[in-house]
Amino acid sequence: MRRLLAGLPCLISLASATVHYKLSPQPAAKTITVSVTVDLPKSVETFRIPAWCPGYYQIANYQKKIFDVKATDSEGNLLQMESPDSRTWKVFGGGRKEATLSYKVLGDDPGLGFFAVNVQSDKTFINGAAAFMFVDGHNTEDVSLNIKSPTGWDVATAMTSGDNQDWVAANYDEFIDNPIQLGVFTRKTFKLMGVPFEVIFVAPENAPRCDLDLETERLKTVSKPALKMFRRSSFKKYLYILHLEIGNFSGGLEHRSCNVQAVSNGSELHLDDLAAHEYFHAWNVKQIRPSILGPFDYTKPQRTANLWFAEGVTDYYSKLHTFQSGIRNETWLLAQMSDQVRELQSGRTRKTKTVEEASKGCWEQDGFSVGDLSFYTKGLIAGLILDAAIIDASHGTKTLDDVMRALYLKHEIPKPGYQEDELRTTINDVAGADLSDLYRQLIQSTDEVPYSIASKIGLRILVPNASRNVSPSSHGSDFSVEPDPDATAQTKNYYKIWLHRLNSIE
Repeated sequence: MRRLLAGLPCLISLASATVHYKLSPQPAAKTITVSVTVDLPKSVETFRIPAWCPGYYQIANYQKKIFDVKATDSEGNLLQMESPDSRTWKVFGGGRKEATLSYKVLGDDPGLGFFAVNVQSDKTFINGAAAFMFVDGHNTEDVSLNIKSPTGWDVATAMTSGDNQDWVAANYDEFIDNPIQLGVFTRKTFKLMGVPFEVIFVAPENAPRCDLDLETERLKTVSKPALKMFRRSSFKKYLYILHLEIGNFSGGLEHRSCNVQAVSNGSELHLDDLAAHEYFHAWNVKQIRPSILGPFDYTKPQRTANLWFAEGVTDYYSKLHTFQSGIRNETWLLAQMSDQVRELQSGRTRKTKTVEEASKGCWEQDGFSVGDLSFYTKGLIAGLILDAAIIDASHGTKTLDDVMRALYLKHEIPKPGYQEDELRTTINDVAGADLSDLYRQLIQSTDEVPYSIASKIGLRILVPNASRNVSPSSHGSDFSVEPDPDATAQTKNYYKIWLHRLNSIE
């Protein structure tokens, strides 16, 4: 996920699904009706609405938008039901052929929808976690979804189409991590390395102000580096959903095989590194993930010390890949890095909290940081410094890209996620050297970032009023990341490797 300031598809048949969902928008009432049916229910089946949404590390109150809840059997007879807490409904359906829980969800998420459900006269957006309850003990079972929309409405989702025009998913995690856009919108398509992509432009009155072909071409361009770097994808199709109106959030949110971005309906979008960030999550977070982040426990916060890697290193690659795509130049890339150094060094919480502590504690804050320490910002800088250290230790034969590829190979779904200390050990393995002290300094301490490590790849990071661990700035109060004028021939070569390593991949 990324805030702006200022599913592996499985070809399963409908007949194999064991949990069946139905969805129907009611535009006049600004609601959706949802039903969840379990075949051959146990004596008690427990239905729950998630307490949070994957990708956003905050507790959500989705239950407040749910009403008119009832339980029935296959004949329409009411079943006994009780609700022990606001997010839970227990249905007593033992001995029945089916047990169905049906309910309505208020679609008043601001803008065109982002974290929850938005229903308008000509369109509806559904973020799965806000709309679809799960059933205890059934999260690993096949899922089907039937959508009944008003006449003339289109459907966009990264899920796989099954029998009878239903949509299917291999399990609940995949199901809710593929949002659904319904109604009137504009669709553009392209292919990269044989993979189909769709771009869905959703705007008020279906009137985007931008050049759709130009923006689609920019998305195609910025999507290439990650696919080239990892050499393959876990998705068979990828979807960009662009909401050209800002509600209470401006930015993007990653999902299994797609992302949603909420931006202004301007003449130029030029999403570039925002798009690259959310797209990179299709690997880093959705496949390369801490073990606690999939399979999910949707009932409580899922704390990991490694959000700095999940989000911050993703942001590092969003800058690097935007440059490597050719959309932005080297000056832009270095300016972006300079801004991140300035943001980190201008904060105070970095002196009292580690980036691991910020990763774990964000649930009680804003989901992005603790105090003024953002794990996005320090994670990005840690990615840069670790990248430089790996290039130097391996004599230019390895980069952070090799760490990412190793983690992807080892942890791609359905394999389990990585353990909390596995990032450090994988970095050491790839570097062919013990970088544990550097890792602890960057990630597990409140020490100043050892910016001088960047000089190993021909970069000079200038920080004003800094400790002896960093170079004094020659520009007064300015922060700067720039080519090192004193770089040796070897470090100049490493600088080229840092910038252009994707050129070596066929």
